[in-house]
Amino acid sequence: MFVSVLGQINIGLSSLEQRTHELLIRRAIGASRANIVTLVLGTQLIISIFVCIASILLSLLIVEGISVLLPPDSPITAPSYPIFSAVIAVITSVIVALLGGLLPAIKAAKLEPALALR
Repeated sequence: MFVSVLGQINIGLSSLEQRTHELLIRRAIGASRANIVTLVLGTQLIISIFVCIASILLSLLIVEGISVLLPPDSPITAPSYPIFSAVIAVITSVIVALLGGLLPAIKAAKLEPALALR
């Protein structure tokens, strides 16, 4: 999880570099620091949830694909999909996204709106 959080921080900081002007304009027209934090954390969270959905769908296709490939008289039974593991993965992904997005969100909230005028 630690490596994932570091990766999220890195992605968040590089995204912040690209979105600095947008965030500064939002601050200049009246967005509060809390609004900026919510925006950055929300973006991280939405991306994380979309990745979770895609991963779960892909893993579901793989598990179901194995059962199709097995011959009908095979002594090996098809594996069942581990729903509990998928739920734990989604929860972990949300926690990692929130922890990884916290530093970029705080950095974005500390930006001064006067910088947008340059």
